[in-house]
Amino acid sequence: MKTLGSLLLLLIALAGCGLKFGYRHFTSPVVPAAITDDNYLVGDDRSITFVKDRLEVAMLPMSSEALNRQFAGVSEAPEGFILPNPYAVATNPYTYGDWTPPGEEEAPTRFTVFLVKVKNYAYPKVRLNPANIELIAPNGRRYEALSLLSLTEYYWPYAQAYGGNARKGFKERRDLLQRTLFADDMIFSGQEQEGYLVFPPLDRDVEEFTLWVREMVLRFDFRDAPVETVDIPYDFQREVYYARTRRADKS
Repeated sequence: MKTLGSLLLLLIALAGCGLKFGYRHFTSPVVPAAITDDNYLVGDDRSITFVKDRLEVAMLPMSSEALNRQFAGVSEAPEGFILPNPYAVATNPYTYGDWTPPGEEEAPTRFTVFLVKVKNYAYPKVRLNPANIELIAPNGRRYEALSLLSLTEYYWPYAQAYGGNARKGFKERRDLLQRTLFADDMIFSGQEQEGYLVFPPLDRDVEEFTLWVREMVLRFDFRDAPVETVDIPYDFQREVYYARTRRADKS
């Protein structure tokens, strides 16, 4: 009886916190917040582009569904294959592929991912260092961009001592990251460059945040030391809600 009474008190406390039984936590896709600055353009694909003269730096939030479509060949298990865990077959390093937890219709978000595109038709050369990029939420949450080394270490434990298929999957993930992460390279006049930025998954209480590009170098001296830099903020938001099933807003 004592255990039953404690359970009832717990249920009452949870109900008092506004939690509804049978309801689950969901988030809508990340979209641009209201933007009034003339230096920014908002695209139909939910991207935000910073424009300075003929330099463009675009940030596009990527959903798990979009990333699975982009890397379809490594996001699906062979037909009839049983997926006991998210590390068995699908080797998309940005998502869980087509794996879903038992009893669920979709996998949790593995990372927060943006596609960054830089078009330089204004300066002799520019440089955008992913190590200088972070997400900051008004409630104090901060998320730094993850490097190739950090992501490699994330997948290292699942290589299972470099045995068999586990070793092959680890190498496939690492190789794909090397090819597709945004690289810290000089972008010369007339060149364009794109790649992915990866951050830890957003916490449940984050509904809006700013993606900060810190100290993007626009001009260098004769020793390639920066002499002109710019900080670029991108404001994004999403809806956080509780429901029995997800709304039809996935993309």
